[in-house]
Amino acid sequence: MGKAVSAGDLAKPLNCPAAYLSQTLAKLVPHGILSTRRGLNGGVYLKKEPSQITIIEVVEAIDGTDFFERCILGIPGCGHIEPCPFHENWAKMREEIRNWLANTTFEEASGEMTDNWFNLRLKFERRSGYNVPG
Repeated sequence: MGKAVSAGDLAKPLNCPAAYLSQTLAKLVPHGILSTRRGLNGGVYLKKEPSQITIIEVVEAIDGTDFFERCILGIPGCGHIEPCPFHENWAKMREEIRNWLANTTFEEASGEMTDNWFNLRLKFERRSGYNVPG
């Protein structure tokens, strides 16, 4: 889609180890969210437009679906037959969260993440050619 960026370049402003970020980004490749390019101008780049990537795609690629399937208290066996005290409320909220994540694209989310928002929270510089939402 665009210019590739190295995990090292992305990691610096996020103040996170490049090796960790690289492992996390690698989880997005088999799901068709990112692709990689080797060589001098190598790195990762978005395989699809931000308007075609939902937040849930990234959450599921990185963390799986356990969040949407397990008891909020971590009680083994909690379910419809033997619910914990929070089961019914959590099931409703969990479904609302899943629906919001599934219906929100990175393009939509980037509208909320203005330069001012980033500057307050991260030491992140948006550089031309990087496929960072915004």
